[in-house]
Amino acid sequence: TTTTTTTTTTTTAAMDFGGALGDGGGGVDFMSWYMDIPIISRLYLTGAFLTTAACAVELVSPFSLYFNWSLIFTQGQVWRLV
Repeated sequence: TTTTTTTTTTTTAAMDFGGALGDGGGGVDFMSWYMDIPIISRLYLTGAFLTTAACAVELVSPFSLYFNWSLIFTQGQVWRLV
Protein backbone atom coordinates (compact mmCIF):
# COMPACT_ATOMS: atom_id res chain seq x y z
CA THR A 1 0.00 0.00 0.00
CA THR A 2 1.07 3.56 -0.72
CA THR A 3 0.21 6.46 1.59
CA THR A 4 0.25 9.99 0.22
CA THR A 5 0.31 12.93 2.59
CA THR A 6 -0.44 16.40 1.34
CA THR A 7 0.53 19.38 3.45
CA THR A 8 -0.96 22.79 2.82
CA THR A 9 0.78 25.80 4.27
CA THR A 10 -0.67 29.24 4.46
CA THR A 11 1.59 32.22 4.89
CA THR A 12 0.53 35.67 5.87
CA ALA A 13 2.81 38.34 4.48
CA ALA A 14 2.76 42.10 4.64
CA MET A 15 1.63 43.89 1.51
CA ASP A 16 4.42 44.11 -0.99
CA PHE A 17 4.60 47.48 -2.70
CA GLY A 18 7.59 46.52 -4.79
CA GLY A 19 10.01 48.38 -2.53
CA ALA A 20 8.13 51.66 -3.00
CA LEU A 21 7.99 52.14 0.75
CA GLY A 22 11.73 51.74 1.06
CA ASP A 23 11.49 49.68 4.22
CA GLY A 24 12.56 46.30 2.91
CA GLY A 25 9.08 44.78 3.08
CA GLY A 26 8.48 45.40 6.79
CA GLY A 27 5.86 47.60 8.37
CA VAL A 28 5.20 51.18 7.38
CA ASP A 29 6.80 53.82 9.60
CA PHE A 30 4.08 56.47 9.37
CA MET A 31 5.86 59.17 11.38
CA SER A 32 9.05 59.10 9.32
CA TRP A 33 6.97 59.27 6.12
CA TYR A 34 4.89 62.12 7.54
CA MET A 35 7.93 64.09 8.73
CA ASP A 36 9.59 63.70 5.30
CA ILE A 37 6.76 65.69 3.68
CA PRO A 38 7.62 69.41 3.22
CA ILE A 39 6.11 71.62 5.95
CA ILE A 40 3.55 73.43 3.75
CA SER A 41 2.31 70.16 2.24
CA ARG A 42 2.23 68.60 5.70
CA LEU A 43 0.13 71.48 7.07
CA TYR A 44 -2.26 71.26 4.12
CA LEU A 45 -2.58 67.46 4.44
CA THR A 46 -3.21 67.70 8.19
CA GLY A 47 -5.74 70.50 7.79
CA ALA A 48 -7.59 68.68 5.03
CA PHE A 49 -7.69 65.48 7.06
CA LEU A 50 -8.89 67.21 10.24
CA THR A 51 -11.53 69.21 8.36
CA THR A 52 -12.83 66.08 6.64
CA ALA A 53 -12.86 64.14 9.91
CA ALA A 54 -14.69 66.98 11.73
CA CYS A 55 -17.36 67.03 9.03
CA ALA A 56 -17.63 63.24 9.00
CA VAL A 57 -18.33 63.02 12.74
CA GLU A 58 -20.60 66.08 12.50
CA LEU A 59 -18.55 68.37 14.74
CA VAL A 60 -18.65 70.98 11.98
CA SER A 61 -21.25 71.49 9.28
CA PRO A 62 -19.80 71.64 5.74
CA PHE A 63 -22.17 74.54 5.05
CA SER A 64 -20.36 76.65 7.65
CA LEU A 65 -17.05 76.16 5.83
CA TYR A 66 -17.75 76.93 2.19
CA PHE A 67 -16.66 80.15 0.46
CA ASN A 68 -19.63 82.47 -0.07
CA TRP A 69 -19.13 86.04 -1.32
CA SER A 70 -22.44 87.37 -0.01
CA LEU A 71 -21.85 86.01 3.50
CA ILE A 72 -18.35 87.48 3.56
CA PHE A 73 -19.19 90.98 2.35
CA THR A 74 -22.80 91.52 3.43
CA GLN A 75 -22.78 89.74 6.78
CA GLY A 76 -19.11 90.32 7.68
CA GLN A 77 -18.09 86.67 7.99
CA VAL A 78 -14.46 87.42 7.09
CA TRP A 79 -13.25 84.20 8.78
CA ARG A 80 -14.41 82.40 5.62
CA LEU A 81 -11.39 83.91 3.85
CA VAL A 82 -9.00 81.85 5.98
